[in-house]
Amino acid sequence: MNRPPARPPARPLVIAHRGSSAHAPENTLAAFEVALRAGADLLELDVRLDGDGVPVVLHDETLDRTTDSSGAVAELPSSVVRAADAGSWFSPAFAGQRVPTLREVVDLVALHGSGGLLVEFKGTWAPAAVAGAVATLRTAGVADRSVVQSFEVETVRALRDVAPDVRRALLVLHPGPPAAADGLEPSLRDLAHDPFTALSTPAGQARVQAERAVADLGVMAVNPYVATLVASPHVVAEHHAAGVATYPWTVDEPRLWADLLRHRVDGIITDDPGRLRGFLDAREVRASQDEALEDRQELTLAATRQGAPATRLTPA
Repeated sequence: MNRPPARPPARPLVIAHRGSSAHAPENTLAAFEVALRAGADLLELDVRLDGDGVPVVLHDETLDRTTDSSGAVAELPSSVVRAADAGSWFSPAFAGQRVPTLREVVDLVALHGSGGLLVEFKGTWAPAAVAGAVATLRTAGVADRSVVQSFEVETVRALRDVAPDVRRALLVLHPGPPAAADGLEPSLRDLAHDPFTALSTPAGQARVQAERAVADLGVMAVNPYVATLVASPHVVAEHHAAGVATYPWTVDEPRLWADLLRHRVDGIITDDPGRLRGFLDAREVRASQDEALEDRQELTLAATRQGAPATRLTPA
C-alpha cells in the first residue's frame, strides 16, 4: 500500500504579527519581548516617520486607535509621540507602554541574540529616509537576519537601491497590480462583500507578478493576504516556481495553518506566535511517532516473511 510521507512539509518560519499581539499591545516592546520568548523566528513590525523624521513603530497613520493620544504621527514631534500611552487600551497591566522607536526594537532583538525582523515600511519612503532606517539595522548587527518589505513598489525600489544586500519582500493583497497607498483599505472593504471571487487568481498570474517583482525589485518573497491562498492555493507553487518565498498574513486559525503547511508556505504571519510554535512542534512529534511505528511495522513484516516470529507492536 502506498502511504503518504510520515514527515510533514518543511517547517515554516513563525512570524509574530506586530509582536505577540494576541497577548500584548501590538507594536510595543512588551509584545516583541513576549514573541521572542515564545520562539518567534521573525518579528513583524510597522515603521513610519514621526514629525521629527524619527522612525517609530506604529501601524496606523494616527495615534488614535492604539494610544491615549490622537493626531497624525507624521505631524507630531517625537516628544508627543513618545509621551503617548500605547498599552492601556489593551489592558491596565500594560499601562505605560510607549510607541517604540525602530532603534529600541532593533536593540531588543540584538540583545536577545536570536530571532530577526520583518520590517514593513508604511507608505512611500524617500531613499534618504530608507538609508537611515537600514543603518539602524546595520549598527545593531541584525541586518543579515532581517527582511524589509512594503506594499509600495517605490519604497521597495528605494530599499533595493540603498541596501541591495538586505533581503526584500513585496507585500500584496493578491496577485495582480499593486494597490496604491490610499487604495489598500478600500480594496479590503470591497473584498469583504465577495472575497472568494475577488481573490481567485487565474493560473499563471501569480508567477508573472512574482517574476516581475524579482526582475525589478530583487525581492526574495511576495507576501499575500491569506484569503488569496484560500481562494487559489496554486499561488504558493507559482511563487516557488518564480523563485520567491511566501509569507501569508495574518493567520491565527489552526485549520488554516494545516492547509498552508500542505501547500508548503515558507512562513506564517500570526498574532499568536507561541500557539503556532506549539502547533508546529506537536506536528513534528506526531510525525516522528508515526514514522517510528511505520518502521517497526516494516521490520516486523520483513521478519515474518523470513520465518522469524512476529513481534507484537505497541504504539509509541
